[in-house]
Amino acid sequence: MPPPASAAPSTRPASLVRLNSPTGRAVAMLVGITLAFYLELWWPGLVLIKSDAYRIWLPIKQHMIERLASGELPQWFPYEGLGRPFIGIAASGVFHPYTVLYFFLPAADAHRASTLLSCLLAAIGAFTLGRTLNCSRAGALVAGLAFALSGYVVSFTEHLIYLYSICVLPFFCAALEKALTGSRSWAVVPAVIWATVFLNGDIQTGYYYGFIALFWTAMRSPGSRLEATLRVALIGGLAALLASIQLGPTWVVYVQSQRAQPELFHKLALSESTHPLRLMTVLAAPMTQDADPAVIARLFFGYTEGSGLTESLYLGIPMTGLALIGAWYRRDLRILVLLGGLALLLALGRYGGLYEIFYKVVPLWSAFRYPEKLMGVVSFVVAMLAGAGLDSLRMGKGCPFPWLAVAVLCTGTGLLLRSDAASAWTAASFRAPADLAHEVVGSAGSGFLYGAAVALGVWLIHAGARRGWLSEMLFLSFLITLITLDLARVNLPAYHTGPVETATFAPPLAEALRAREGVLEPGHFRLVTIERYMYMTPLQARPLLGPYGAESVEKRQALDLEINAQFHLETLRHFLPGYSTSIAAMFQTSMAHGVGTEVAARFNVTYYIGRRFHFFKDRRFAGMLMAELPEYDLALFRNPVSAKPRAYLSQRPERTALPVDPIGLLKRPDFLSGEVDVIETRDATLPGPALSGSAVIERYAPEEVRVRVETPQPAVLILLDSFDKGWTATLESGVALPIMRANALVRAVAVPAGTHLVTFSYQTPLLKEGAWASLAGVLLCLGLLTHACWATRLSGDHT
Repeated sequence: MPPPASAAPSTRPASLVRLNSPTGRAVAMLVGITLAFYLELWWPGLVLIKSDAYRIWLPIKQHMIERLASGELPQWFPYEGLGRPFIGIAASGVFHPYTVLYFFLPAADAHRASTLLSCLLAAIGAFTLGRTLNCSRAGALVAGLAFALSGYVVSFTEHLIYLYSICVLPFFCAALEKALTGSRSWAVVPAVIWATVFLNGDIQTGYYYGFIALFWTAMRSPGSRLEATLRVALIGGLAALLASIQLGPTWVVYVQSQRAQPELFHKLALSESTHPLRLMTVLAAPMTQDADPAVIARLFFGYTEGSGLTESLYLGIPMTGLALIGAWYRRDLRILVLLGGLALLLALGRYGGLYEIFYKVVPLWSAFRYPEKLMGVVSFVVAMLAGAGLDSLRMGKGCPFPWLAVAVLCTGTGLLLRSDAASAWTAASFRAPADLAHEVVGSAGSGFLYGAAVALGVWLIHAGARRGWLSEMLFLSFLITLITLDLARVNLPAYHTGPVETATFAPPLAEALRAREGVLEPGHFRLVTIERYMYMTPLQARPLLGPYGAESVEKRQALDLEINAQFHLETLRHFLPGYSTSIAAMFQTSMAHGVGTEVAARFNVTYYIGRRFHFFKDRRFAGMLMAELPEYDLALFRNPVSAKPRAYLSQRPERTALPVDPIGLLKRPDFLSGEVDVIETRDATLPGPALSGSAVIERYAPEEVRVRVETPQPAVLILLDSFDKGWTATLESGVALPIMRANALVRAVAVPAGTHLVTFSYQTPLLKEGAWASLAGVLLCLGLLTHACWATRLSGDHT
């Protein structure tokens, strides 16, 4: 079945073409199917509602645009922990091009638009790379659909930070291919794409891009190795320069965090390894739609936290089968086979062994978690090979029989899994409840039966085309439709939206705090939401919003994670990456030893939110109920221990020249009672106890805090915000005050006697230097492009 001349593979990459051209029609079809699949990402009045998309990234982006729209650069984030760098935590993505969308659209719509654009980039990028790798238009179309609708890409609509970086990978590889064969000015294109991955905040995948670039160069470079090495070095150097405005501040945060200590981060780094058993869901899914995914993940896939990074890894039998055909007949694409195989082995993490070796040997590899993120590379490779496999079928290669054999094998497997014996064996082997084992094994059996049906469909289509019963057009139409429906059946439920009102309503507990405290703004008090994994939502909410939507609304009612930032409330909990080991050690240990209220009070925690039963069983909270929300089983309690004010003069400063052990402080009654403050300083002298005097915050802004101090003798001023690089302190005269670390976590300065105005100011470390480096990168890129244009014009004049 040779393809017609119009469908012959092209050696040129896809470019902007007229809509009525064959390539234009193929791209239009690709975009149309992608838009139809992701309908809820552009339909008005909706919001991405699942988990992190709702309660972390949307609030972060809303905070970012509020600051930018008011003419302020958000450098410090006061709403988490004791305050965190905002730009330095790369996940904020302040400098990414998507930020422009937030100036023109409401935050929820801009977030959805960014997600939709990423998915469209995945589709068009895979099409572009397919044409670059000599696939036909139909093969490139299949590659684009297979990638954009794959389980990995659909699942990461919850994590825009990770979604974008995998979606632009095909564009990066296509640009890299051109940069290795064209003029050196082409190095600008992959460098810019690579830089945007860093600017979006996914440093881990940006790091992987470097290995992909080296691997691709070694396997695909047509010229000398020296020239290829120089070009990939140029690409990497330009990317690093362009992204320096983000990479510089991120480096400062990294070296202070637990990620810089591999021995402490090792267990967490491997927490999201892809379980070998879960690879079965690549071919047969969904595993189940009714049981709690966290329970399934813990019992069957060995996850100790959450329910896995991705909701779906499904690629399907048609797509995987076409990929195997493409790998067999397109030997020129062995780069993809090797890349996919290596990525799969690394994605297994602690189950594959190779990730552990990389963790110990490869520089900076230990700074990252989530081995499962490498499954995105696997999905990308399978999609590209599937497009090549389609072309092989069209050229008459391969026979239909293997599809029939797979259909028979899947039928037998599906019937076996749906038997009582399989359920009983699963329950005994995994120590799972019998009903849960029956549901999981039964749904897996149904997945294989669906796989048998689509494999049989491919056999019929392939056999019909081989015998001449189907025309070229019908063959392509039926096969593309089958692949699309198969992917949609499993992956369409893997992205979740709800009414935009779920992200805009004012939680009653926030209103109760406003009624008690007046205007809500940072600098007054902190709160803690006690996390419990048993969610309580009104019965009518689940049918309307689904389990993920109902859970997210419950989290908003509890002011959990970054949602508190939308109401200018500060929480002691920390979530964003790069937090210090001291914060983690102190608060995890304090809660475990039952001294949470005393420790929290030392750091200005005035309120708690959580399940009512959690507080009612603790006598210390008797009479501390401030407000409650019975339908969600939530209540607002006042801390029974009087909270320290945000700024105060230390009654008993204690000097130490060594770093303070945060856990050791918890064993000191004088610390828990609020009497002593342990100050880290090499200065032999330290002011004595402040027997009188006052410290009043006159202005509290994210990057500037002004405290008016009145003291008859020199004293130590404590500010209960995190000790972090970038902060400076000055008196009203401009005299600098060295900032000391107090109580392992917060800031302290020695103030002379008298009345003074102490100003704490924050400037993101390495931000200015990074900005200058990025500017240099932009100028170098413009210089390369200008030189290329000038050289082209001169060569044209000579001819």
